[in-house]
Amino acid sequence: MAAPLDMEFEELMEAASSVLATQESMSVVYEANDYVNQALLLRPLDESAWLLKSQVMSSLEDDPSALAAAEMALRRAPRDAEVHYTRAAVLADMERFPEALRAVQRSFRYLDLEDAWLEEDLFFLKGALLDVMGREEEAVAVFEQGLGQHPDSEILKGGLEPLRRERMRRHLRIIDGGKARL
Repeated sequence: MAAPLDMEFEELMEAASSVLATQESMSVVYEANDYVNQALLLRPLDESAWLLKSQVMSSLEDDPSALAAAEMALRRAPRDAEVHYTRAAVLADMERFPEALRAVQRSFRYLDLEDAWLEEDLFFLKGALLDVMGREEEAVAVFEQGLGQHPDSEILKGGLEPLRRERMRRHLRIIDGGKARL
């Protein structure tokens, strides 16, 4: 049987996650923040609570606090793929793209069977980061690799399609009469 503090921690984490998932208004996000803060008082060393805190702070558009929370989770779980992914997403929001890309690479390195749900998002984030960094060919390759593993992925298809259109547009040239030719 779980100890009362463990049950309270789990209930607070569930409440924070549930409230955050709705994101009906900013007041709801502040409510989620209150729940996760209470959970952190019970278990200040719990990486899942710090990850949730990072997500809450991102929802509040407080990127420095979101990064600090992700760093706290990283200290507690340096080989956790989700921790590195969360940190990468925050760094991307902060437009610290090279650091975000390194964090994505680390996340891929620590990916295991339990984290299979995360792989598709990692491919997308890596492709998007490469694209925004002007490395379109590498981005296309990452999206295609991701689609090789997740052929039905709408987010990967959505990331790849604009890059393919741009690649095609660059290869077309306009000739007299206004018709495009390869």
